[in-house]
Amino acid sequence: MDFFSQISPFLLSGLLLGSIYGLSATGLSLIFGVLKVANIAHGAFIMLGAYVAYFALTMWGVVPFVSAILALALGGALGYLVYVAVVKPLGLKNELNILVALFALFLLMAEAARILWGPDFVGYTWTIGSFSLGGLIIEYTKLAGALLALAIVISLEVFLRKTYAGRAIRAVVQDSVGAQVVGINVDRVYALAAAVGIGITTLAGVFITLFIPVGINPYMGGPYTLMGFVIAVLGGLGSIMGAYLAGLVFGLITSVGYFAFSELGFAEPSQMALFIAFLMLLLILLFKPTGLLRI
Repeated sequence: MDFFSQISPFLLSGLLLGSIYGLSATGLSLIFGVLKVANIAHGAFIMLGAYVAYFALTMWGVVPFVSAILALALGGALGYLVYVAVVKPLGLKNELNILVALFALFLLMAEAARILWGPDFVGYTWTIGSFSLGGLIIEYTKLAGALLALAIVISLEVFLRKTYAGRAIRAVVQDSVGAQVVGINVDRVYALAAAVGIGITTLAGVFITLFIPVGINPYMGGPYTLMGFVIAVLGGLGSIMGAYLAGLVFGLITSVGYFAFSELGFAEPSQMALFIAFLMLLLILLFKPTGLLRI
């Protein structure tokens, strides 16, 4: 078997999973771009979306692409509550207080999930078939999830550039005081950004379950928080398309890195692949501190 045949599955899986990573990071990037708040609870909402997918399918037979709508609505409602109950009372200028409060929210959601659903790993298997492309077996569910993630990111970008609400968000990002002077309700824009950002994050949690047949647990959010920040910073904090493109890059590096370090005989190839991904982040930011794209 030649080198290309060996590496092709890892390139493809990296792109497919990277698309989901990119989608999840757009929510994080949007919130930071508008509110200038680092959502440390990011991974907890991914965990919540994963449980929505699991229970919707195992209890009610609702497939993930439908339960994603439920996750989006639930995440949007929780995002609004997070802004109203946590961020707004503390004040946007108190970044450290908000950071601590969101970290407490992350721990609270994880422990609540453990109490309600138990500490064990759970998962599901749902497939609608596969097809062969040049000898590669591609599952329809994973391909559809990756394409839907791209469609959602494009829709969000169009929303931000073509609608009144989207232009209001961009105006607040550029100058919140000036936006308020021309009649934009800044507080409402902040609430909308939090709702959309966390809604998309929760939705991404549903799509992630298409790639992890077993792995849903109350504490799964930690690694996704770390990856989310790496991807968002790499793409350019506040940039939607930048976060998505960085997700693709991150997915490719980790997937191909896993293949390379496995071939070299490393005991923990996945950890080494993450190390390379973080190293690439440092190198890229060294030469381009603003990330791949600007807001």
